[in-house]
Amino acid sequence: MGRKRERKPGRTETLGDRIRRSRVARGLTQAELAGKSGVPQQTIAYYEVRGVSPRPELLVAIADALDVSADILLGRKKALERGGGTVPATSVQWQKHLKRLDELPRHDQKAVFRIIDALAERRAKSRGA
Repeated sequence: MGRKRERKPGRTETLGDRIRRSRVARGLTQAELAGKSGVPQQTIAYYEVRGVSPRPELLVAIADALDVSADILLGRKKALERGGGTVPATSVQWQKHLKRLDELPRHDQKAVFRIIDALAERRAKSRGA
């Protein structure tokens, strides 16, 4: 289990903090982010721990792998989710499930969607009854 860093009062969020938060919100390990971005895992760890700014081309690669803009990682814009708020840490489990769903064969994905639709329909009927 990773250790959680204590934030000092008044300490502003670093680039490394934003990279880590975006990575965790998407359910990625440092190694997975490294694979998606082409940046070595040790370098990802260094950016997260030290908060050092990567070269522009590496920042863009990391942002692309995290599916966020470089402005979000630089702290110039807030990260948005569908509802308009920031991605909560509790969404990590959802992200993991969605990632696993995406890895299933198409026919299994359709089966999961049918189950979701049936449950939602049953709930709607029970509320209307």
